[in-house]
Amino acid sequence: MNKLIYILMGIAVAILFSSCGQEELDHSKSIFDTSSEVKSEFDKWLNNNYVETYNIDYKYRLEDIESDFSKNLTPADLLQSMRLAKIIKHVWLESYVEVAGIDFMRKHAPAILHIVGSAAWNGDGTITLGTAEGGLKITLYMTNWLNPKDIANMNKWFFKTMHHEFTHILQQDINYPQEYNLISAEDYRPSGWHNRHELADYASLGFITDYAGSMPVEDITEVTCCYVTFTDEEWNAVFEAAGEQGRAKLNQKVGIMKQYMLEVWKIDMDRLKAVVRRRMNEVIQMELLEPEWLPVPANSRATTKAAFQLLEEQLRGQWAHALEEMDQHPDRCHIHNANLINILQHDNK
Repeated sequence: MNKLIYILMGIAVAILFSSCGQEELDHSKSIFDTSSEVKSEFDKWLNNNYVETYNIDYKYRLEDIESDFSKNLTPADLLQSMRLAKIIKHVWLESYVEVAGIDFMRKHAPAILHIVGSAAWNGDGTITLGTAEGGLKITLYMTNWLNPKDIANMNKWFFKTMHHEFTHILQQDINYPQEYNLISAEDYRPSGWHNRHELADYASLGFITDYAGSMPVEDITEVTCCYVTFTDEEWNAVFEAAGEQGRAKLNQKVGIMKQYMLEVWKIDMDRLKAVVRRRMNEVIQMELLEPEWLPVPANSRATTKAAFQLLEEQLRGQWAHALEEMDQHPDRCHIHNANLINILQHDNK
């Protein structure tokens, strides 16, 4: 029995070495995945309008290396990412280009725009709308909540955040006058700012928003982005609630902010405000999705306007043929045309 086992083991070893000896290594192949990612029509548009124009990498696929591991985050919806890409380009990038020139944006725009679908919830119940990291990356959250028809909420969740984070980038390059920090020095609350819920609670202290009361750098950044994005009604409401002392502080802060932006960056804040407001209102009329961007099944041709028109003509031709067939042969079963009939009947209403 033992002799038989040894013989079988010897045969197995011989087969093992024989099979190993016959396999030749292909040194031309890497053990890593070196295949390049297939570029969609949307990716090509991003390359033309973001990478080549501003040297910005618009990252809409959630990547671990770019994400905050302390948060539970979800990826951005593809169609929402597409819409947001056009909105950012129109309302944020091109507003500064119109006022300060394209060279200004090429020099100061972040290298990465990281787009996240969900909100970034904090332990104290607050939400982080965006972050700016070292002047190199801006992360925008809540992409999946985007509603291009709701200007008020887009202003609150996106436009204001874009200008806020870009202001941080400018400050990281050349800081604002430090005398600003003394205006409300005794009233900053880094960990308790969100407890000032009412407008009068923070406005009376000279803060344009509750978050402005967290620390000086956020204060001047909030004054900057709110000056650009607030409606006249919103701006006036803060000043009315501020009282005499609060208004004096707010006016002092606005003066320092406007002087800093004009002298350091050659940006007239009143002109920037007018441009941003005009562009915000233009979003509703914009075509935010290009037909060729839309996802198509694998191995199918690119979806274009011409393809859509051809498909519509084919469907209407089938519809006409189905009606003719039913008229000629009313006794036949036409259930296979039911979905097509329902769709086109609804379209004709």
